[in-house]
Amino acid sequence: MNFPPLTTTVVGSYPASPHVKSLFNFCKTGQDPYAESIQEAVEAQISAGIDIISDGQTRNDMIKLYATKLGGIRMRQKPVIIGHIEHGSPITLEDQKLAKEIMGGRAMLKGIITGPFTMAMSCQDEYYGSTEKAAMGFAEALNAEARALAGTVDILQIDEPFFSVEYPDYASNLISTIFSGVEIPRALHVCGDVSNIFEKLIELNVDILDHEFAAHPELLDVMADMDFPQTIGFGCVRSDINIAEGMPEILERVKRGIDSIGKHKMMLDPDCGLRHLAPEVAREKLQNMVRAGEVIAHES
Repeated sequence: MNFPPLTTTVVGSYPASPHVKSLFNFCKTGQDPYAESIQEAVEAQISAGIDIISDGQTRNDMIKLYATKLGGIRMRQKPVIIGHIEHGSPITLEDQKLAKEIMGGRAMLKGIITGPFTMAMSCQDEYYGSTEKAAMGFAEALNAEARALAGTVDILQIDEPFFSVEYPDYASNLISTIFSGVEIPRALHVCGDVSNIFEKLIELNVDILDHEFAAHPELLDVMADMDFPQTIGFGCVRSDINIAEGMPEILERVKRGIDSIGKHKMMLDPDCGLRHLAPEVAREKLQNMVRAGEVIAHES
C-alpha cells in the first residue's frame, strides 16, 4: 500500500478513559466500559483530521494490556514469566473491530502490538533464563496476535521503546518472527534517541520506521547521507509536553524534515503516544499537525 505524502497518523495511545458511571454499570450489567473510551478516542482523532487512527489504547498500558492475557505470566507489581509464553486467543482484535465500526470508513486503522523485546525487558523472568529466549517467546506468541489483527487493520505497528535503550543483536529475528505471515504494511515505532542505531533499524524488514523528531531533531543529521527504503513516521509534535505547539512551529519542523528526508517518504505523527496529556491538548496537537500538512500541500 502506497500512502500519499505527509499522510497523518498517531503512534497509538490517546487520553480517553471510561466515565465512573460506565465502570459502575459494568459491575451491574457486565457492559464493557471501554467501548465508551474507544469511541471517544476514535472520534477525537477523526475530528482532528487524522488519516490513519488507532483505537486509542485506552484499555490498559502497553505492558499490562498483553501481559495480563498471555499464558505463562503471573501478574505481580512487575509481571513474572513462570512458564512458556502462550497466546490463547486474540487480545485486541475486538477493540480494533469496534474502532473500525465507529470509523465507518472515515479513516484507516492502525493496530499496535507491544514489541517482544520491550515485553521481555519489562517482565521478571523465572522460566527462560535469558532475555533473548524470553523475547523470542513473546515474539512467537504475539505473532498469533499480529496474524489475527492483519485481517482487520490497515497497518500493523510494533512498539519497541527499549530498542533505544539497549539494541539486541537478535532484533532482526524478533521483528521477522512477530511479523511472519503479515502481508499488510508493517511499521516499527522506536521512541527515544535512535541516532546510534538508525543504521541498524533500516536493515529491518519493515515498511515504516517511526521515531521522535520533535524531541530529537539531531536524528535528521544522522539520516542526511543515508539511503533507506522505508517510509519515515516523522514525529513532529512533542508527546512529553502538556502544551500544544502552534501550527507555525510544527510547520517549521516538518519543512526541515522534508529537506532531509523528502516529502514523498514522510508520514506525520506525534513523537509518541498521547496518553499522559490533557485531552484538549492532545486534540489541539493533532489538529495543528494536520493543518501544517495541509499548508505544505497547498504550497506544492
